[in-house]
Amino acid sequence: MIVDDFIWVILAAGNSTRLGQPKQLLQLGSQSLIQHQVQTLLATGLPVCVVSGAVDLNDDITPHANLNILHNPDWHKGMGTSVILAQKTHNQKSIGWVLVDQYAITTEQAFEFYQYWKQQPAQVLVSQYQHQDINSWGVPVIIPHKIMATVNAPERGLKPWLLANQHRVPIHYFIWPHAEVDLDTKSHWQTIQHQESWHVNT
Repeated sequence: MIVDDFIWVILAAGNSTRLGQPKQLLQLGSQSLIQHQVQTLLATGLPVCVVSGAVDLNDDITPHANLNILHNPDWHKGMGTSVILAQKTHNQKSIGWVLVDQYAITTEQAFEFYQYWKQQPAQVLVSQYQHQDINSWGVPVIIPHKIMATVNAPERGLKPWLLANQHRVPIHYFIWPHAEVDLDTKSHWQTIQHQESWHVNT
């Protein structure tokens, strides 16, 4: 499958302050977290971009024809700088935004998310974490390139940007409970280390 108008972007530039070590390089089984996320999304058959910053990820990611890595020298100024860098680099593509620590998502779920968006590709598609709560939503998010090109840059991150522009950005919801599972703290990391793979939920 050749896709020229879409790309996954893994936001992986942070320094994992709450965790106390680079979450991108955490090892579970035979894979680091960044390796797992890259392989999960590449397996959808769609191109992938990784935005690095605090940690050099080039040596930890196997090169692939459908993959590119961007280094964000301004990562310390916040996630918005990574979003802006990726958007400017891939300004002719609609982007599926994913956080590096959303380890529980699977290739099948990611591809279903993409296919659902393709039914109405002019819309923004966000992940709804709870079936009964429409206010519980966030990334992964797919934003058409025409929308990102016509509104102010997302300097504070994707969800604040969407909320600030909700009067002009058409948002649709995709129920995806596994997308809410992420990795932020030492205690959380300790609870999942017994798992055999990143895809197993706790």
